[in-house]
Amino acid sequence: MFKINEDNKIISQATILAEKIEGATNILIFTHKDPDTDAIGSLMVMSRFLSKRGKNHQIFLSMPLLERFFYLKESVRIIDDKTEIKRENFDLIIGLDCSNLDWSGIEEVLVRKKAEGVFFVNIDHHPNSNFADLNIVDKGKASTTLLLYNLFVLWKVEIDERTATQILAGLIADTNCFTNTATGPEAYFAAAELLRLGARYTYVVSQFQRNDQSNWFATWSKILSRLTKNDKINLAYSVVLPEDVEGGGSGILDGATNFLSNLSGIRMAMIIKESASGEIKVSMRSLDGKINVAKLAHVFGGGGHEKAAGFSLRGRIERENRYWQIV
Repeated sequence: MFKINEDNKIISQATILAEKIEGATNILIFTHKDPDTDAIGSLMVMSRFLSKRGKNHQIFLSMPLLERFFYLKESVRIIDDKTEIKRENFDLIIGLDCSNLDWSGIEEVLVRKKAEGVFFVNIDHHPNSNFADLNIVDKGKASTTLLLYNLFVLWKVEIDERTATQILAGLIADTNCFTNTATGPEAYFAAAELLRLGARYTYVVSQFQRNDQSNWFATWSKILSRLTKNDKINLAYSVVLPEDVEGGGSGILDGATNFLSNLSGIRMAMIIKESASGEIKVSMRSLDGKINVAKLAHVFGGGGHEKAAGFSLRGRIERENRYWQIV
């Protein structure tokens, strides 16, 4: 049986959160922009929990839910229009896997709601700005879904097969199938218990690794053709241009940074992606304990972990002789 440290401050935080959820009549849950599997999994785990308790709630995403996440989806309506959020009267707002309000996609709306006195909860496993009234943040957790699992254990929630699968999906994604440095004993113990509860491990892994886009190989050939290595600092990086992913969706790039980080002798890997709208997203991985990519991401208003982080900025990517530059 999976157990957590009963001396952890999460116990008192869990009690407060349970009371807030019980007393709420209209709840909003949100996550970060361009959500990954852990973010979507966390939303759906919380949504399922609230639905089973008859709690009226809504999910906000800054973009329509991508097809690759449909296997995690709950029946609750997902809103991607912030004007709808402005009109709603919420008495509880819960952020999941979102290190700061800047990354929510509705920062102005949330700041206004907070000023109006709405109670905010922040549940995350990243280095965090602690923007909420109640911050349940544990950087030692392998995923935010694992942190939610800890709460459910404390609350003695009965976890069904679907919830177990959603929790496991976030755990698998953020540990890269239990292979990266975020993977510790707790991740394995939790995974074993989730499997005992009926989580569909093989199904989740197949969904996580699946990519049926017809232009997958063409896109990846371009990424690899631009692969550049800086031998002085052992950095490997590549760039992705808007035309590379036309019709393929952002999911076609899943695992690109992790792939580069597997190259021999690399201390840091980076993918720099330009979108058609003029936004540049930088995804980084550190393979060296002395390199904290979260600190670098924070300089540019981003966030993440010491080993995996990212940020966004406006601009475009141009080739300058042998190298690429952001202008």
